[in-house]
Amino acid sequence: MPSEQALDQSYLKRYNIERMLTVLERCQPVSRTDLARITEMSSASVTRIVNALTTLGLVREVSVTSATGRGRKAINLSTVPEGMFTLGCHIDLRSLRLCLLDFSSKSRATAKTAIGLDDLNPARITAIVREQLLRLGPPSLSKVRCLGVSLSGRVDEPTGRILDSRAFGWHDVDLVGPLSQALSLPVVVENDVKACLTWERDSRGPAPEVQDTAYLYLGRTGIGFANTVGGRLVRGQSNSAGEIEDISLGLNERLGGHLMEESLVASARRVAPSVQNMGDIIAAHKMGLPWACMLMDDFFSHLNIVLQLIRAVLDPHRIILGGDIPDALRENQLLPPTAEYELGARFEESCALGAAAIARQRALHTLIEGTLDG
Repeated sequence: MPSEQALDQSYLKRYNIERMLTVLERCQPVSRTDLARITEMSSASVTRIVNALTTLGLVREVSVTSATGRGRKAINLSTVPEGMFTLGCHIDLRSLRLCLLDFSSKSRATAKTAIGLDDLNPARITAIVREQLLRLGPPSLSKVRCLGVSLSGRVDEPTGRILDSRAFGWHDVDLVGPLSQALSLPVVVENDVKACLTWERDSRGPAPEVQDTAYLYLGRTGIGFANTVGGRLVRGQSNSAGEIEDISLGLNERLGGHLMEESLVASARRVAPSVQNMGDIIAAHKMGLPWACMLMDDFFSHLNIVLQLIRAVLDPHRIILGGDIPDALRENQLLPPTAEYELGARFEESCALGAAAIARQRALHTLIEGTLDG
């Protein structure tokens, strides 16, 4: 087992790499001197990491002429977008989405396949991912370094095993092994809400390591929560931090029963059996039907309680609200702009991109640490 000192050194090394790369990406072209000044790292540390990135073909030197056009050209640094690619895959009950991310965190291609319950097994998922990868046509398969997968459920972080996924009916399922063997790539698996938060945080700025961010997901068949502190995902003792759906409200009531589309539709059908989805509830609410107004008042009341708890307990810089329900409410102008939260991008897209970003981080650390240690 690694010593505490070794773990601290490993974390510090990873933090320095992430911090410097974040500054490089946001400020490029930028000099080594400015990198050291902005990151508050020593010139020697900056030089070692830059040399490793350059050796790997991920960073290059560029000449930048001064504003006056006089004197020597400064030698600055910029990233090489084509230096490395990672894949992100998001799996839900309706579709499997794959995206290709370059080293500048830009999506190069996407593919989406409709799936059903019969597809929710490792062998079939592996086959679909292989088919999608062929359709994507990456610029260079040799530069695809890692695959990230996001899905609903509790994941064992070190191994990537899905310990429990209520949505898929999975318990202790290995998805890493089949995918890694079929694609000849390292594979990392992450909870979907945590993956979504990773992309939302990184794509919004300012520098993610100084912004504590919370993400509240309200979906069709589940709800969830994730947050970062100091740029790091909060995981908890068993990587279960944020599993709020089953919080008891007493009298056999759960929090998810007031904020999840499946539960809201079930409640609506007791009065209006023809209701099929959240859109029907919203339409009835617009018509002023009493049952729909009561249902939506109850939803917003519980949503407000959760938001206040997040704000009071965590006091994050920002709270992002996303998922099927916020998307439907936004389309119908029932979520007005407020200082209490920001509305997220499409959940499925952000999950796939977040999984690719997590894969990029994993691959980058492996490559750089191998180069530095070598």
